[in-house]
Amino acid sequence: MDEGQKKKSAIEGEWLATGIALGVAFGIIFENIGLWLPIGVCIGLVGPALKRIKKENDNKAE
Repeated sequence: MDEGQKKKSAIEGEWLATGIALGVAFGIIFENIGLWLPIGVCIGLVGPALKRIKKENDNKAE
């Protein structure tokens, strides 16, 4: 595994951890962890993809 791949997976892991934490927090606040935990996981998985798409579009615009 090269350095770029290792950094990319670490960033994606940070997004996933943040999404799970937010999902659990909102689940506790609204008393529905069963709904908010999967929403947090989705946020954690979609976040890096959206960031990557934005970066690719910015590179194409230049």
